[in-house]
Amino acid sequence: MRRKIIITGTHLTPAQELIRQLREDSSTDWDIAYIGRYSPSIESRIIPELNIKFYSITCGKFDRKFISNTIIGLPQILKGIIQANKIIKQEKPDIIVSFGGYVSVPIIIASRFHSIPSITHEQTFTQSLATKINSYFVSKVALSFPIRNIKKSIVTGNLLRRELLNNSPPVSTKPIIYVTAGNQGSVIINSYIKKILPHLKKYYIIHQTGNIDYQKYKQFEKTYSNYKVYNYVPASEIGPILNNAQIVIGRSGANTSQEIIALSKKSILIPLPFSQQNEQLLNAQFVQKILTDRTIIIPQIELSADKLLESIKKISLIPSKKSNNLKTNLKLLNLIHEMV
Repeated sequence: MRRKIIITGTHLTPAQELIRQLREDSSTDWDIAYIGRYSPSIESRIIPELNIKFYSITCGKFDRKFISNTIIGLPQILKGIIQANKIIKQEKPDIIVSFGGYVSVPIIIASRFHSIPSITHEQTFTQSLATKINSYFVSKVALSFPIRNIKKSIVTGNLLRRELLNNSPPVSTKPIIYVTAGNQGSVIINSYIKKILPHLKKYYIIHQTGNIDYQKYKQFEKTYSNYKVYNYVPASEIGPILNNAQIVIGRSGANTSQEIIALSKKSILIPLPFSQQNEQLLNAQFVQKILTDRTIIIPQIELSADKLLESIKKISLIPSKKSNNLKTNLKLLNLIHEMV
């Protein structure tokens, strides 16, 4: 049986795992297209590398705090709906699945015009504004965690990367510290890693900087033989890196937090202070609840080179424990099958 699906959204990690599951689906031959933001967005670079047809649309931003920003963005939002409508008419999908972000809203709204079944997937403990808007138009809201008072919702869990099952030998005999702040990276975290690099000679540092800082930090590989930098860690390498990391330092996005738990990693988490509804702090606190003695939370306002270095020394005294509780989650794929 041949079916067509459009995937959209800015949360790329679960989207990539769904693409993998669709390609391995023995019961259905899936024709997959993806709608995302214009270049230089991360999805505009990664999705075409997966040999997936990629479309870009305009997306205006919805702002909870400043209504004026939403008003200014209305023309872009309307343009995005028109563009999404054109793509949907051309592709004629059997179903549309969203992984959040403002780019998903025009596609989900346009899908309603064509009476195409749709799902929006929420990765966090809180309902993002994009998910809240999408919930009025979608057929189902798929949740990673139970969230009260969301109509049409079903808990499917999150989709963690299958690559985490890859436990190849480490790239270094030194203890590995993996620094990450999601797809975009973090200029603030990067700057403090730069300050403490001279004090981390006994570690091997793998640093995912994001595009903004990549070229700047790439040059430090020449100065420090124990330092490796990425703008974005490719899927083929993330399993060995995370499995062999002694300490993970970074933000506490939904995917990073759940991967830390699945692999029982020691972590130093610096929640993004301006995340919607303080979701990153909630994620970090959830990790700390599960891995109490293996988790240190540093509010960004308290972050300093000395504090970060002290935290590394403290958590390094905790014995490392290799654990991999990751199992392939097919609940979202099963829901898709039920709806087409």
